[in-house]
Amino acid sequence: MNLSDLRAMRTLRRLLPTPVHQNTGGRVALEGHLEYGPSGRQYAPVSGADCAWYHVRLIREPTRQFAKGDDPDEDVLLDFTSPGGFALADRSGRVAVDPAILGYPYFKESRVPESVQIVHRRASPRTLPPVVPREYVDDLRKSERLTLTEIRVSRGPRVFALGRMSSGTLKKSRAGLTVFSTDSRDQVIAKRREDIAIGARMVAGCVLAGLVLAGGGAAYLMSLA
Repeated sequence: MNLSDLRAMRTLRRLLPTPVHQNTGGRVALEGHLEYGPSGRQYAPVSGADCAWYHVRLIREPTRQFAKGDDPDEDVLLDFTSPGGFALADRSGRVAVDPAILGYPYFKESRVPESVQIVHRRASPRTLPPVVPREYVDDLRKSERLTLTEIRVSRGPRVFALGRMSSGTLKKSRAGLTVFSTDSRDQVIAKRREDIAIGARMVAGCVLAGLVLAGGGAAYLMSLA
């Protein structure tokens, strides 16, 4: 348990969800369902699933470049997303969502994006979709592997979001709490309350253990006097 957990809980309790059309700027809480963005229906190139948005990344490991320090030991061969973002809608209207909101550090709440990952090695080959150029597969060395990852957002799931509105788009909060989850607001609050309670019990247990040890040490010293 720390102060940031308590601040996050206060923010969750203070900000009540409001209709999409009422929000023009600043920190907001919204509830609604996910919808296609301005580019309409998308088909994820790895899974073939109907979706509102996707991101695909193909890396080769280890890197063929000279890696130094904290440089990642990988080569990025593909990295692209579907055109446009996706949207959050309720009965009052819809608002565009910046896909970067998916990258906030999830706490215990359920994640919105779905994912699929395929790892291909020469010794353990996998069938790769057409989105992977054949040259990357043929050029793979015995000591290397290809990792293909797809992250996608489906149309339809209900979500609870807490972030900021900027230029008509829902984005991550600049500072403080961000939430974008398929859990309801009540579920998010309950999970965070439970974690705070667990933290409080752990602190109390550590304090009690410290007192017991201190008391035992004092008794031992008195026995030596």
